[in-house]
Amino acid sequence: MSPVSFALCTALILIEFIFVPLYLKKMWPTKNWGSLCLKMVCASAYLVLAAVITANIGTNEYSLMMLGGFAFSWLGDFALHIPRPSKLFFGIGTAFFATAHVFFCIAYIGAQKRLFPEIPLFYWWEFALTAAIVAAYFTACLIRKVPFGILAVPMVPYGFFVTMMMLKSTGLAIRLLYSQGIEAVVPAALLLLGGFMFIQSDGSLALITVDTRYKKFKLKVYNIITYFGAQVCLALTILFIK
Repeated sequence: MSPVSFALCTALILIEFIFVPLYLKKMWPTKNWGSLCLKMVCASAYLVLAAVITANIGTNEYSLMMLGGFAFSWLGDFALHIPRPSKLFFGIGTAFFATAHVFFCIAYIGAQKRLFPEIPLFYWWEFALTAAIVAAYFTACLIRKVPFGILAVPMVPYGFFVTMMMLKSTGLAIRLLYSQGIEAVVPAALLLLGGFMFIQSDGSLALITVDTRYKKFKLKVYNIITYFGAQVCLALTILFIK
């Protein structure tokens, strides 16, 4: 990576550190056009970060699929933060993010296929574990009487997509560590952190969205920090995974 590109990537990460707190302050307790602008600055930063890295290392299947994921995430950020919230915008935003996770999964599966061709694309237990995690989350919510209502229709399949994405990123990270040892510590850590933080962010967002008991500023801070942290980590994996 050239010095100019390195400086640009550093600046984009710094933008996240600067604008995420500004966004959190502006959007609480109600979404508004000002907070939408600040959020899209943060969203544009992770998208441009991924694009700059891709431009420097050259395009490949992994980087292109990841860029697709970031582009749909950007659209999801916009749809979910329109100041006049409605179930329609929520459904559209959820669809955008579900599509983003499909792109992320394709990226991980493609990398797994190239680096570990002897490994099946999917194991049966990955689907079983994904279903179990999603079922456990919604069962706990039912016990807590979280009023999902009709929003459960898009939320359940979305939960499946994001959980599968997390499992595939985790699986790729573990295989990299096992096969390459200490050389794979950084990309493996980025994959693990990205997948784990994404599922934490989405799980907390669902609670904040549908249940006023969870609409607390501290939980929103956690939701946003884990979200943008996940996007930055996943963008940086493009540096290491070809």
